[in-house]
Amino acid sequence: MFSFLAYRHFPLPMILCLCFGLSVGLAQSAKEPDPAPVVKFGKISPDQFLTSSADSTAEAIVLYDYGEVTFENGSSELWMVSKFHVRVQIRKKSAYDRATIELLTRRGKSGQHELVSDFDGYTYNLTKGDVSIDRLTKAGHFTEKATDQFWIEKYTLPNVREGSIVDYQYTIRTPFGVSYNPKTWRFQQDVPVKWSEYRITIPDYFFYKVLQSGYIEMTVNKRESKTTDLFPGQPTASASAYRFAMKDVPAFRNEAYITTANDYMAKIEFELASYQVPSATGFISKNIAVGWDAMDKTLLDDPDFGGQINRTGFLRETAKALTGQGTDTLSRIKAAYNFIRQSIKWNDEASYWSKSIKKVFDAKKGDAGDINLMLIALLREMDIDANPVILSTRSHGRINESYALLKKFNYVVAHVSVGGKDVLLDATDPYLLPGMLPSHCLNGTGRLVHPTKARFLSLLPTERDVEVYNTRLVIDSNGDLSGSLSHSHGGYSAWSSRKLFAAVGKAKYLEGIQKEHASWQIEKAEFSGTDVTNGTFNEDYTVTIPEACSKAGDRLYLHPMLTEGRSVNPFRETERLYPVDFGVLIDETFSATYILPRGFQVEEMPKAVSMVLPENGGRFMYQVVADGDILQIISRISLRRTQYFAGEYGPLRELFSKIVAKHAEQIVLKRVTVAEKK
Repeated sequence: MFSFLAYRHFPLPMILCLCFGLSVGLAQSAKEPDPAPVVKFGKISPDQFLTSSADSTAEAIVLYDYGEVTFENGSSELWMVSKFHVRVQIRKKSAYDRATIELLTRRGKSGQHELVSDFDGYTYNLTKGDVSIDRLTKAGHFTEKATDQFWIEKYTLPNVREGSIVDYQYTIRTPFGVSYNPKTWRFQQDVPVKWSEYRITIPDYFFYKVLQSGYIEMTVNKRESKTTDLFPGQPTASASAYRFAMKDVPAFRNEAYITTANDYMAKIEFELASYQVPSATGFISKNIAVGWDAMDKTLLDDPDFGGQINRTGFLRETAKALTGQGTDTLSRIKAAYNFIRQSIKWNDEASYWSKSIKKVFDAKKGDAGDINLMLIALLREMDIDANPVILSTRSHGRINESYALLKKFNYVVAHVSVGGKDVLLDATDPYLLPGMLPSHCLNGTGRLVHPTKARFLSLLPTERDVEVYNTRLVIDSNGDLSGSLSHSHGGYSAWSSRKLFAAVGKAKYLEGIQKEHASWQIEKAEFSGTDVTNGTFNEDYTVTIPEACSKAGDRLYLHPMLTEGRSVNPFRETERLYPVDFGVLIDETFSATYILPRGFQVEEMPKAVSMVLPENGGRFMYQVVADGDILQIISRISLRRTQYFAGEYGPLRELFSKIVAKHAEQIVLKRVTVAEKK
């Protein structure tokens, strides 16, 4: 039996789970013509060089991408056989490397190896209407050892230039003991794909979970019942033949505010859940995939996970000393948290395991698994109920709560409960406040690993990204500005700024500010809140900005946002398939008071605006007020959600367009005579 679970992303959040047995499937109507192009390896016509694409900037176009997986029994061993045929047109020199195909193969134990066979390829060029052909030679094939477990087969097709079409096919034979799972099939790539098709025929001996993800609908999604003679001497068995295809797939573009491309690309992944195959004595059965409860237990029983937080005698004296530093639970938690992050340096590596937190304690350096499992162990020694939460970082991709797949996780943090509320702690960073996770951990949900109270926990941030500017500047008759400017950072802005300040020091930090504001003459700079115990990080400057206002005749032209306004809309495309994921809530305020020069008054100034996103999802407010020789400006941007879905993209894009437009507007000051004033 084969289980198909389709997980699709829609403009609004939706998860669609479909399970099919042998008699039910997704299929095209038999009356519909097959949309697949007719492509034969080694045969090409001149008109194929004229392939058009909506993306004229693409460095290449995948004309045809075909894969087919079947199962075979040979030499008393099960094999997964994957056949591929790829045809690509090279449009620019930057795409020449697409004519070099690198295939990673795995070497198993007991002589079981993944093998590449039947690799063949051609390069076609069109010259004055005639097609020339260059075939792959033996000199174009190299084998390299990557690790003891993996080897690379490399094939370089000859005579590639702009306009060439490369056409190649090959077969990979994988012993069932080396890998149970077909490789992930990606319909979408970083260049346009005219046609991508994947077929797989699975005998009923195997039960696979299939995760279909992305934002593009299938052109073909079809299933047929077949029979197979996989095991000689056994009765014919049923099988399911699946066909998936997409047409005219746009290139994936790494747009602003996403997690990782793998979360968004259209693809199909496979995970073997169990199998039952015949043997001389009956059947051999194996359950490979596990549920969440079983996975929790596996982790807690593992010496490199649960074993590290249960054997912690070496922390006993430290725990005793720290316990005396506070009478309430929160103060004891902070004491342990501060001790670990000040004592153990993070090596910048993600992990949820540890071979020995004792060795890391002695070495004073370790990865995320070492440090945060040690924190949990220390808290437990202090009689605080602390437990691990495993998660996937933003660059690693989101987890799917429907699948208990340990490979989807790559990080661990500590969980405690304070006043009935969940508090997550990451001791890898000495600049984080208690309960605050680093930005790379803000990725959907995590899994609290517990023998009886395991559950999923939201990783939504407890802090916002807050920036506040307060400015008071005097304008002279030449358009020069002088006065004070303060920049206050809160939440995640304070965290990142404080880390940078500590890493480079005051002089280098100030040098960076000066580079970003080349027109500023900084006469004095003071920094406060550099200590991690402070909530905000503050920058205070005394500045002169020569010729800040352009001058023409008797008028001065002032850009009141100075260099602090938003000048570029990060959302350039008119439409977007993917959600916008800021990670944190954003709050930006710019407030300025300008003292006008004697004899000048405001002639023109921007109109006030107040724009609110649907369902109060965010707001932009901009206002300029003139009162005598005082000019006051305030700009406030508030994004009240971390994620906006594709259906909400239009208003969000318009909001940022309005911000950019308003921040670019100028104020016109005119010199007036006494008579004009009357």
